Amino acid sequence: MPREMIVPKGQGFAPKHFRMAPAAKANGLIWMSGVVADQREPGEEAMDAAIDKAFATIGNTLAESGSGWEHVVEIVSYHTDLAGSIQTFMAVKDRYLTGPDFPAWTAIGTTALAIPTGIVEIKITATEA
Repeated sequence: MPREMIVPKGQGFAPKHFRMAPAAKANGLIWMSGVVADQREPGEEAMDAAIDKAFATIGNTLAESGSGWEHVVEIVSYHTDLAGSIQTFMAVKDRYLTGPDFPAWTAIGTTALAIPTGIVEIKITATEA
């Protein structure tokens, strides 16, 4: 089965400037590049909004890939302040992944992301619908 690059509307910068696909599909699986939650303002509400925007971007990419949240099998999240962001991250994640079946999830603390104001990067693997 051939590999397909997925480039949702508004994400054309990724292959053009970074030579990467926002997502790739092959053999019934979808691998998504990391989506960064970019928090430019301080505070809990700004953190929630930044993480929610990242999850919304992921949802759009899943839809463009012919999938959806119910088909997510793995999440890997990279946090620049794991202890300070994990509760907000979990609250936002739970708005999108409502169960009853949940994906595998690994949360990793790191010192920096590609975007200097990024607080969390989220990588997803899903199956096709």
